[in-house]
Amino acid sequence: MNPKLKILFVDDEPHILEALSQLFDTLYDVHTANSGAEAIEYVRQTPDIAIVVSDQRMPQMKGVDVLKNIKAISPDTVRILLTGYADADAILDSVNVGEVFRYIKKPWNTEQIREVISLAAITYTTRKKAKESSASTQKPAEPQPTNTITAAMELLLKQKSVEEHFFTKLSDTHKARSTEEVFQQAFLSKSGKPKILVVDDEQGVLVALSQLLSDEYEVITCQSADEAVKLLEQDSFVTLLLTDQRMPKKTGTELLIDSREIAPLVPKVLITAYTDVEDVIRLINEGQIFRYIQKPWNPEKLRETIAEAVMLYKHQITSQLSSRTESEHVADKVKDASPTANAQPSPDDALAKLKALSELAKKST
Repeated sequence: MNPKLKILFVDDEPHILEALSQLFDTLYDVHTANSGAEAIEYVRQTPDIAIVVSDQRMPQMKGVDVLKNIKAISPDTVRILLTGYADADAILDSVNVGEVFRYIKKPWNTEQIREVISLAAITYTTRKKAKESSASTQKPAEPQPTNTITAAMELLLKQKSVEEHFFTKLSDTHKARSTEEVFQQAFLSKSGKPKILVVDDEQGVLVALSQLLSDEYEVITCQSADEAVKLLEQDSFVTLLLTDQRMPKKTGTELLIDSREIAPLVPKVLITAYTDVEDVIRLINEGQIFRYIQKPWNPEKLRETIAEAVMLYKHQITSQLSSRTESEHVADKVKDASPTANAQPSPDDALAKLKALSELAKKST
C-alpha cells in the first residue's frame, strides 16, 4: 500500500490545528506546527511534505514569509495561505513573494477546503510524475470523497485539455528542427524581440509602457479587455500579458481569467493604482496571477519582473515541447516494432516482436 501524502498545517491557535487535523487525518498523513519557525525546520527535516497550509497572522513570522522560506527548501511543496483577515499586504505578498497555490479565508467552508486540498494533492503528484523517470510515483492510498476528488480532477483535466490544445496548435503552425527555433518563430517578432501584450484604457499609460519596454520587447497594446481577447484569438503566442485592473466593461481580473482558455500558460501581471483585495484573491484561486504591481510603478522593478516572467515562460514552453517530441519518438518506435495488420508472422517471429515491444515499453516508462 502506498503511503498517504504528507500535509503540514501551521497555525498558532491549537484548536484550529485540531479541527484541520480531524478533517483530513483519514485522507492524509497530517502534521502540525504552531509557529513559522517550527514549520520551516520541520520541512527542512522532512522534504517530502506535499502540501503546507499556513495561517497568515502569527507571532514573529507571517504566513507569507513561512511559505517563502518553505518554497526555497522544498519547491515542489504546494503552498496554501489561510487567514481570517482582509489583509491586503498579505495577499499581495502571497502573489509577489510566497507564490501561493490557493488562498482560503477563515472561517472556511468544509467542502471548499476539501476541494482545494484535493486539487493541491493532484497537482503535487502530477508534478512529481513529470520529474521522475519511472511511473511509480506514489499517490494517496486512501479513497477521497467522490464528489470532492471528481471536482478537483475535472478542474485539472480541463486545464490539461486547454494546454494540450495550445501545444498542438503551436506544433502545427510552427515547424522547426529544434524547440528553440519553434519558440523564436512563434513568440518573437520579426525584429527578434519577445512579444508582450499590454492592456490599459488610458492611452497615456500605453505610451509610457511602450516607451519603457520597446527597446527589449515587441509591445502590442490595446485599450480594452475585449480587444485583448480578440488579439489573443488571432495570435496567442505572446510571452507576457500585462493588464490594468479597472477598465470599462471588463476588468483586468476577468481578462486574465478568460485568457487561460486561449493562452493558458502565459505569465499574467496585473498593474493598478488600486488595492482590489477580493480581485487578487480571485486571481490567486482562478487565474494564477504571476505578479501584482501597483501604480505608479518602479521602472527597474517592472523591467525585472517582465524579464523574469519571459525567461521562465520560455523555459516552460521549450521544456514541454521537448517532452512532447520525446514522447512522439517513443510512440513511433513502439509502432514500428508492432506487427502490421497484413503480415502473418510465424509464432517465433510474433514472440520476438512482442518481446521487443515489451522492452521498448519498459524503456519508455
